[in-house]
Amino acid sequence: MPQPPQLSQATASPAWKVLNPGGDEPLILAVDFAVSGRPEATFTSLSPLLAAELPLWETRQPDPEQARSFGGEDFTEYWAQAVRATGRPVRAVLGYCVGGLYAARLAHLVARGQDTRPQVVLFDPEPPSAAGMTADFRDAMARISSVLTPEESERAIRTAAEAATDFTTFRAFGTTLTRTFREAATSAFARAELLPELADELSTAYEMFVRYIASAADLDPAELWPDTTAVTSPTAAPHPGRSIPVDVPHADLLRSPATAGVVRTLLE
Repeated sequence: MPQPPQLSQATASPAWKVLNPGGDEPLILAVDFAVSGRPEATFTSLSPLLAAELPLWETRQPDPEQARSFGGEDFTEYWAQAVRATGRPVRAVLGYCVGGLYAARLAHLVARGQDTRPQVVLFDPEPPSAAGMTADFRDAMARISSVLTPEESERAIRTAAEAATDFTTFRAFGTTLTRTFREAATSAFARAELLPELADELSTAYEMFVRYIASAADLDPAELWPDTTAVTSPTAAPHPGRSIPVDVPHADLLRSPATAGVVRTLLE
């Protein structure tokens, strides 16, 4: 089982990033794969819009070597163990997009060590899909398009499309996507005489994102989501639990004062 380091009650661990230290209130946990430069807002944007006394922590990803063996339960247990080590109660668990599956499961795990189950609030939750992972692959390829030839880009995108057509499991599909991305990045960076470490860094970051997405498919939304609340943009998929619509584009959901107002009301 994953073993995050032990820690004091006053600090987070490598498994958690403190967005707002807050006061002595019970923790609010947020699950997301936040990367710099993405167009969608993150919980870093939402944090200053919430009450200053609320301690808000966001998930960090495990070490790549560890994460390569992880499934959905491993990710949630990794984060849950680090929270248990603090001895602090959890008031609510938030989850963005695919992170909504981890958030709902994390709430179950955390509840075992306290009197009440944390409230679960999700933002445009959706389960993994081959179409979504293909779109993410295209975005990743676009970020390195300046060092790729048109033929390399077309070949990689064609490989991803064919893998989506022959889809078997999310894990197998993810393996194909990460291998294809790494091959394209390694070849292009070598031709451009760029440091191979840069290609490896980019490829590993993409691989960890794909692992996070694919592993979420191990968790069942039909089981986890009916008793949760979703804050949804106009383009969000239907949610089996309670939904609170906000007239905010998906990309701006976590930076909108309207969203923050809903969250503040729910947490009260």
